[in-house]
Amino acid sequence: MQKIIDTHQHLWDVANLDYPWLKGFDLLEQKYTPQDYREAFDSLNIVKSVHVEGDPSETHVVQEVEWLSKIAEEDGMIGAIAAAAPLEKPNAESIIEQLATFELVVGIRRMAWHNPDNQFYASPELINGVKLLPKYNLTFELCAKSDQLPAAIELVKATPDVTHAINHCGGPNIKDGEFEPWATHMKKLAVFENVCCKVSGIVTTASENWTPEELKPYIRHLVESFGYDRLMFGSDWPVCTLAAEYQEWYNALLYAIDDASDSEKNRFFYQNAFEFYRM
Repeated sequence: MQKIIDTHQHLWDVANLDYPWLKGFDLLEQKYTPQDYREAFDSLNIVKSVHVEGDPSETHVVQEVEWLSKIAEEDGMIGAIAAAAPLEKPNAESIIEQLATFELVVGIRRMAWHNPDNQFYASPELINGVKLLPKYNLTFELCAKSDQLPAAIELVKATPDVTHAINHCGGPNIKDGEFEPWATHMKKLAVFENVCCKVSGIVTTASENWTPEELKPYIRHLVESFGYDRLMFGSDWPVCTLAAEYQEWYNALLYAIDDASDSEKNRFFYQNAFEFYRM
């Protein structure tokens, strides 16, 4: 059975941690535990997961990692953590220093996705914050929607010493049939050897009644752009459950890469993540 590292899953505790973006998402505004996660992936051979921050308020970024580190010690599934940090703020380095003391923290995510400023990733303040990460041996989780990708390209150009992981396929607007300019932007990002891409988070940007066939051109474009050596599987659970169950997303992905060799599938589902997240 194919070994899998899930590079994009979340847990959260809404009673004790503040997640402002959850307000309005009734299906998600509840506690998600390791047991919930294990029940969601069911019979799939998930051997480790990368926990990506749940976009907590800035006052809770260290508290979230403390909570997750305790869970990782008790449960054993979480093999790495990508933490949140307000990298554009004057106190960015002091927060990074705190986060870097946790053994499992290997990367930082500062989302553009919810930011109304499409140029957020190109701002000098954010770029300067990202430039701090190599000092602490941390990677950057680049989470942008398709209309924010030009700024993301500027960020990558300005940070050649940082290793970047694009989240959620660069956020194509699939439900409205957008392929360009998303495809061209992703091709440009793939030129940079310090950039890889997670294939995750697109069931929630697709049509309400999406089909595997609808998703396939986007996944195939990523395969053609990055190759199997720079792609990684991610579930985006539990956010994906707004549009699909875990197994539905996995099956749709298998449909799109049905011509991949066993070696390519092993790199995509396991080996690339094992190396990238230093497991």
